[in-house]
Amino acid sequence: MKRFIIGLLTILLLQMQVLALNIPSGTPVIVKSQNLIDADDVREGDNVKFTVIQPVKVNDEIVINTGTEVTAKIIKRKNNGILGIPGNIEIGEFSILTPENEIIRLTGTVTDTGEGRYWANVGWIFIITLPIIFIKGNDAKIPVNRTFILYTI
Repeated sequence: MKRFIIGLLTILLLQMQVLALNIPSGTPVIVKSQNLIDADDVREGDNVKFTVIQPVKVNDEIVINTGTEVTAKIIKRKNNGILGIPGNIEIGEFSILTPENEIIRLTGTVTDTGEGRYWANVGWIFIITLPIIFIKGNDAKIPVNRTFILYTI
């Protein structure tokens, strides 16, 4: 009976290994943002969605299909401020949940920094006009459908 149970467990473990995805580390995965990601609209820790736009193949077999959803987190976020200080956003911790409930982790970050308007600081020195110091820098935004290359871990 003991041998039967050990044999059965061995067979189950071998089947699980065959079913597991074997994607080499460093395999490129090309993704695009699903929605506009604006630093004004998100908080650190929020999840955002990307989509795989090109099938990922290993040994000529598709292991990740086009259209697969990729989840990521907002790692850092800084809103734009007065005196022309630009906003900033950083996205990381990318992962894919397969139909077999396996998690594929991806490495890489997506960042954007708004355009600074530091000229406002110089302008107020020469013109000495108070409203100029309240000109904000641009916000950080990841546009819809911008593509990025990430890599499997």
